[in-house]
Amino acid sequence: MISIGLCGAAFLLCLYMGRRSLVAGLWTLMTVGYVYGIVRANLPDGFTDLIFDAATLGLYAGQFSQRQPLWQRSRAEDVLNWLIVLMAWPVMLFAMLWQDPLIQLVGLRGCIFLLPFVLLGARLTGDDVYKLGLWFSVLNLAAGALALAEYTMGVDRFFPRNAVTEIIYRSRDLANYTAYRIPSSFGNAHAYAATMVLTIVVIAGSWVQRHHGRWQPRLMSVALLISMLGVFMSATRVNALILFALIVASIFTGRMKGAYRFRWVILLAGLGFGVGGDGRLQRFRWLQDAEFIAQRFGDSVNMSFLDLVRSYPLGNGLGGGGTSVPYFLQDRIRNVVVMENEYARILLELGIPGLLMWVLFIGWVFTRGQIKTADMFYFGRRLAYVAVACTFATGLIGTGMLTSVPSTAIVLLLAGWIVVPEVRFTPTAVSFSV
Repeated sequence: MISIGLCGAAFLLCLYMGRRSLVAGLWTLMTVGYVYGIVRANLPDGFTDLIFDAATLGLYAGQFSQRQPLWQRSRAEDVLNWLIVLMAWPVMLFAMLWQDPLIQLVGLRGCIFLLPFVLLGARLTGDDVYKLGLWFSVLNLAAGALALAEYTMGVDRFFPRNAVTEIIYRSRDLANYTAYRIPSSFGNAHAYAATMVLTIVVIAGSWVQRHHGRWQPRLMSVALLISMLGVFMSATRVNALILFALIVASIFTGRMKGAYRFRWVILLAGLGFGVGGDGRLQRFRWLQDAEFIAQRFGDSVNMSFLDLVRSYPLGNGLGGGGTSVPYFLQDRIRNVVVMENEYARILLELGIPGLLMWVLFIGWVFTRGQIKTADMFYFGRRLAYVAVACTFATGLIGTGMLTSVPSTAIVLLLAGWIVVPEVRFTPTAVSFSV
């Protein structure tokens, strides 16, 4: 009963805030997304799986029920066309009951439910991104505080052992197999790290803007440090690799004033000092092993992918990829085929036509032309470009790219933001009121 009430509250709150403004709705939804994992772990009754979905529906209802200005609609026209294409094919496949109806419903959710965030990202203005940067700073500091508590006191103080937290307690591979990867308030360590990496883009892009009030850049500076530290506490190699790519991109990307470059170097030095002094934070060093990387890549990208193409040209049915199906529905999957590759999952659920649509869409995102140097958020957009590209690329060696909470919503939001023309950012007094 509590879980149903939480779903209703999340829906109504996001509906109300979404009707006020896009950024207010996103603030509320992301807050729900940050606490979703720990709430679901402590109330594992099935209905808590729907809290983030209910909040997302509230945001959609609040935003898409309002008429948008003509300039907004024209900017997002191409994005809308792609959404129609990407959503139409899964809806058609839903009528073909190759899997249990509940599995088909879960698969349909995974294929289309979060796609409208690309459209919401296309609506973001510079003002919106700046305010999101402030709010992500607050959320990341809170998540970092919980992560530090788990790091020192133990994960079991906050996450009970049950079917929902099984993935957390299987990840005991640190400090000679005596310590767990840190999930903070998220469903698992990968969701925590992916969210930190993606929000660093928004915070850093906002950090280098003009500010009204000394507290804003200071808040963002601390949040950047804590967010990067969170990636190493999560001990997820893929996200550490994306973070390194962002750091390299930040060094070679222009439009950062000398004062901010100096502060950035100080932050990186502090991060290096903290990570270098604790072996538990250095699981990423396995990336130095070329043989391990080749084996890991080969396990996910190999000839069995071509076997899937021949065996399932139209897929194995929605949900037939096996990922993100709740534990209480796993026994309903027919002809279980699982491959640790997001594009193999797309192939298994949408067939060759669906996979081609996604490949073309990703190609479209990264061929929209260069980001103008006159863009006030040039630095942030460059980092977003790198983060989105790395996220899509790492789908080759893992699953969950399109179903992680809340990182999938954030990466699709960033994808929509980088494909639309600039909206000039006008520095104004920024507060948490909208």
